[in-house]
Amino acid sequence: MTVDELRALIESDAEAKALAETGAADLCAARCRAIAPKVTQLTRLTELSILSLYSNPADAVTVLKTIETVAATNAVVGYVLKWLQPGAPGVDVGDARVRQLLVAPVQAGGVGLSAELARPLLAAAEVEPQISGADVSTAWPFGV
Repeated sequence: MTVDELRALIESDAEAKALAETGAADLCAARCRAIAPKVTQLTRLTELSILSLYSNPADAVTVLKTIETVAATNAVVGYVLKWLQPGAPGVDVGDARVRQLLVAPVQAGGVGLSAELARPLLAAAEVEPQISGADVSTAWPFGV
């Protein structure tokens, strides 16, 4: 997150702005981490890890069966399926192209997962951005 983006984030939230204005940089940073958009990180998933993401195993099976069905007619999805197999290194659901492939309609070359079914997969790669008190102090100079 750039200095300008962090400043805009602080200004967009009354609580973060009040904390920044009082010089509570660490508390402001914690608030900013909570309200900022999540960032993605490299997260490799296989069939087994996908099964563990869903509280309802039937949903995980639906996801895997959907990928298998689409893979029969889409070579790109076929490669995704190959990398999900046991013993394979997994598919990086933090990669923007994979994330798009999962939710894009089948007609557009994607897997066509609903937002509800895709959410656990996508969330597995999402983390809070790293924002420190020092970052806040840079973005919101105290005494200005």
